[in-house]
Amino acid sequence: MVPVKKRPYKISLVSTHGTGKTTLCYEVAAALKKRGLKVKVFSEIAATACEQGIPINQDTTLPAQLYILMQHITEELRGTLRNYQVVVCDRSVFDNLVYMERRCGSNPYIREFLKGYSENFPYDVIYKLPMVGELMDDGIRDAQCREFQADIYNRLNTLLEDLKINHRTLPEPTTELRKEWADLIVKETLDALNYAPAQQKEKTAAPV
Repeated sequence: MVPVKKRPYKISLVSTHGTGKTTLCYEVAAALKKRGLKVKVFSEIAATACEQGIPINQDTTLPAQLYILMQHITEELRGTLRNYQVVVCDRSVFDNLVYMERRCGSNPYIREFLKGYSENFPYDVIYKLPMVGELMDDGIRDAQCREFQADIYNRLNTLLEDLKINHRTLPEPTTELRKEWADLIVKETLDALNYAPAQQKEKTAAPV
């Protein structure tokens, strides 16, 4: 029997736009790489789509959002195929779905597909960033419309509850840089993987 390869530990950072997900993704990935882990990180697919002239935000269309969803899934699967130890996802299939449903209405077929996808290729942890502070202009989403931002956040909460998707809301930050978020995620990831650098393992190994 061919042995089944161990899948990567998959982290997803979700929330509405302008909450600092992309910055946090790269901070977490950089910290994990410094500890010797092979990490795959990818930023929000909508950014690349927008650069290609694909409509997003309030102007998106069903084909546009399906394109973004499929590209997101492709990047997640690439992490598995290339044997990364950790995959850090800027967004998940679920908050991408929220933007689609806000513009195009609920689609039970797509919901069912994404629910099945997440069961077969699960997220180990979904961290939800709270909507706190000023809306950050990421150059992609509408940074002037607080109502749009809040509506996406509320819809995401509802969707996660409806689909019974396990997730954790990060605590409200105590510093402007929100470094404690990265520290928390890195610690929990290392603990979950029972990971320690080779030199540290040698030092802590019991004498023969």
